Amino acid sequence: MKTDTLFYRLFQTEPSLALDLAGLTVKSAGRYLFTSREVKQTAFRFDGILEPHPDQPFDPIVFVEVQFQAEEDFYLRFFGEIILFLRQYRTLRPWLALVIYPHKQVERPSEAARPFLDLPNLRRVYLNQIPLLESSNPKLWLIALLNVEDSQLPPIVEKVKAHRNSNPSDGIDWIELLETILVNRLPNITREEIKTMFGLQDTDLKKTRFYQDTFNEGHLEGQMKGRMEGRMEGRMEGQVEGEATLLMRLLERRFGPLSTALKERIASTDAETLLIYGDRVLDAKTLDDIFGD
Repeated sequence: MKTDTLFYRLFQTEPSLALDLAGLTVKSAGRYLFTSREVKQTAFRFDGILEPHPDQPFDPIVFVEVQFQAEEDFYLRFFGEIILFLRQYRTLRPWLALVIYPHKQVERPSEAARPFLDLPNLRRVYLNQIPLLESSNPKLWLIALLNVEDSQLPPIVEKVKAHRNSNPSDGIDWIELLETILVNRLPNITREEIKTMFGLQDTDLKKTRFYQDTFNEGHLEGQMKGRMEGRMEGRMEGQVEGEATLLMRLLERRFGPLSTALKERIASTDAETLLIYGDRVLDAKTLDDIFGD
């Protein structure tokens, strides 16, 4: 899975993560929605927009871009798209542009784009310059999981788990967020490795959405459990299964429990089609908008 897609999936689950990363303090942060918007005249889509609740007119709209690849004309493209968006949607809200880099070396502004770097509306974040794991904000620990080697994942997961155990009523589904990251970072992981990573006993593991989605869904139980009990055959197969699991979660949050037939359809769909379905979820009003031919 592309790194930017994983960031956006995480921001969909917990939109305030992007605000925290940008250092923005907004009273109604919990009411933001992370979505995408199409600008019809030029046929492009913003993959990441943090939109405040309609009854908070002074909270900013935030355009989010995860930039893990060098692109010389990035700022010209990004601000050009923002201006077109503001013109088309006629928003009266304040706005900010948030760019997330793994490190400063990836940033390659062209000479023509350098004046944009001084704009007060621009927030640039270099993950390697932020002491994410030393932060008092545990949400930023999750961001650290996206920018470390696989060997560094277990201690960070333990740190998040310890916070979750000591703050059971903070309103955040920490295990769900961890699963979102781990399923994509480690697509060929086995069930035993998940147990070790989470430090959970079988009785606790069965309470998580990951276990329920994977093992307790009737007809899919035997099929999915067999895949998870052994090593998956190659990284690509694991990526497809991770995409299918995430798509099912997003659909259930939007439309409620899915039929067995639809779950079987998703489980047998190829990776490219799953990504298309995932893009449609943001704007769909019904399941037919996603799966209709």
